[in-house]
Amino acid sequence: MTKDNSSITQRKHYDIIIAGGGMVGVSLACALAQVDKHNRLSVLLVDSFPDQGLANHEPPQQAVYHPSFDARSTALSLASIETYESIGVLPALLQHASPIRQVHVSDRGHMGSTLLDASEQNKEAFGYVIENQWLGAVLLNHLATLPTVERVTGATVSNIIPRQAGVSVDITLDRKSEDQQSNRHISTLSASLLIVADGAQSGLRDSLGITASVKRYDQRAVIANVQTQLPHNGQAFERFVADGAVAFLPLIDLPNSKNRSALVWTMPTHTKGNVDKALLDDDAFIAELQKAFGHRLGTIQRIGQRQSYPLALTIADEVVRNHIVLMGNAAHSLHPVAGQGFNLSLRDVAALVERIGCAVERQEDIGALALLEDYAEAQIKDQNLTIGFSHNLIELFGQQSLPVQLGRNIGLLALDLLTPAKHHFSDRAAGITGRRAL
Repeated sequence: MTKDNSSITQRKHYDIIIAGGGMVGVSLACALAQVDKHNRLSVLLVDSFPDQGLANHEPPQQAVYHPSFDARSTALSLASIETYESIGVLPALLQHASPIRQVHVSDRGHMGSTLLDASEQNKEAFGYVIENQWLGAVLLNHLATLPTVERVTGATVSNIIPRQAGVSVDITLDRKSEDQQSNRHISTLSASLLIVADGAQSGLRDSLGITASVKRYDQRAVIANVQTQLPHNGQAFERFVADGAVAFLPLIDLPNSKNRSALVWTMPTHTKGNVDKALLDDDAFIAELQKAFGHRLGTIQRIGQRQSYPLALTIADEVVRNHIVLMGNAAHSLHPVAGQGFNLSLRDVAALVERIGCAVERQEDIGALALLEDYAEAQIKDQNLTIGFSHNLIELFGQQSLPVQLGRNIGLLALDLLTPAKHHFSDRAAGITGRRAL
């Protein structure tokens, strides 16, 4: 249920407090309720963003879809799809999702390319592309029906203090009255387990003294939606260019916008005297994008609102402490070239929730260090493989020497010819070599 925010809570202790109300935090809260068969767990989700209208109302019968050409999107792997199926929200999610039935990988200016076809691998799709606003609406609508989960919005977590059987934290609400006077309300709560999911620039991670290893790629990602002359027919494209990569992900049609794809274009942060493509006007940007991507979907007819952000690989040097876990981008934030970051976080969610569910059934301490270390050790292989997969793609396609170009293009041709290799590549991209479901 969503709190009315006039006060934070009447409770002083929760089994689990989740600091961060983004997609990882909300997914985690929903997953915890799913494994809590006897409603034994009390969960508080603390979201720093203001409420979006669910407070003080009964949950609607279904989430409301507001189609927008400019809506940001997420590519969900098959493993993520299975996780959402186990939570019970998959039918609603798929109402406005586009399946990825084929993936075309190519290297601009070179002969190598490969086409991965889901039907050839006995899959209905490699994954699904869902607009973030729809994913969020479905999850929040589901969350509002869960009796053991409370969500407080416009609030922050601070002052984490370890205790003998858990942690204590301050929850701060900062509200402005009608005369614009700030009204801060602070409650000190305790929890058996604190889950930190407040993003890559995690202030809570820093406050705990947990350092993070950061590799800056000297690249930025430009994200927008595009409309093309030809339909995508469920095909995604990953095209490597001399200074980055261009990805087109298939989106569902809207009443007034057909043939939509989600664009992720990685490019250098420093242009070294060249034109900064990210700052071009729409017509010039489309011309540059057409040159980079080619005409596989005909002409690019429209570009939506563009957003740009710097890229880095961030990995926390610790992810668990006694009664504390780091999740999502607070634990690891990846380059988007292989679309693996959020899907890796959902596999982490599934693995942690499984262990918490078992501990609840056995009436054991859900924040015990041994349990959390078991989770961390079990996930480290998946995390290392996924991070390495994304990072190595960047390194491989970022080198322009002739021997490397020849080698990677032979590799792409071989990938297109060798069925086992294609299966392995697509399974890694689909996330099904990691943890699959709750």
